[in-house]
Amino acid sequence: MKGATLLAIIIEFEVKPECRAEFEAKLRHDAAETLRDDGCMRMEVFAIRGKPNGFVLSELWRDEAAIEAHRLRPGHSHAWQEPLIVSKRNLSGWLGERG
Repeated sequence: MKGATLLAIIIEFEVKPECRAEFEAKLRHDAAETLRDDGCMRMEVFAIRGKPNGFVLSELWRDEAAIEAHRLRPGHSHAWQEPLIVSKRNLSGWLGERG
């Protein structure tokens, strides 16, 4: 797709051991809901092999406007995550050509 760009976002979580089940259920629910958003092309949750309290959220968005619309959606919040996690690392980048 010449000239096309997709925004990829990878978020790695380390969850408090006692919060693992609650965190996973909520993250999977949010991911399923977000897949309904216009421009959301992928929203996958997976547990990290060999890291019992580690999860990754892999997102793929059509463009910056799509993720911005998602962030501005009424009720959108990640505040529920904070009491359940030890750490969170965000990575993002463009797939395809820029400019």
